[in-house]
Amino acid sequence: MAGISRGCGMGWKYTYVKGIPIEAQYLYKKAMEMYNQGKPDSALKYLRQTLVIAPCYSKALLTMGTCLEQLGLHVEATARYEQAVQIDPSLKEIVEKRK
Repeated sequence: MAGISRGCGMGWKYTYVKGIPIEAQYLYKKAMEMYNQGKPDSALKYLRQTLVIAPCYSKALLTMGTCLEQLGLHVEATARYEQAVQIDPSLKEIVEKRK
């Protein structure tokens, strides 16, 4: 997916992902903040909201799989990885490395 970098004048940058509603992108960014703070359970809450808005957001599905894996929910994680690859086959290599 093509992205356009933007700034908001406050030192905050985001990359617009074409075809994904900005609300979903915002929630995904919040999920990544939680994930990077070592809070996969909190990240999952944001990712679930993200996917309600944009169910075909492959990066969100991939990240959800990673969070689920960290929480020991391997079957559910595998299902999310498979969904992500169905949407974006270029993620297949990344998913295979995680297995």
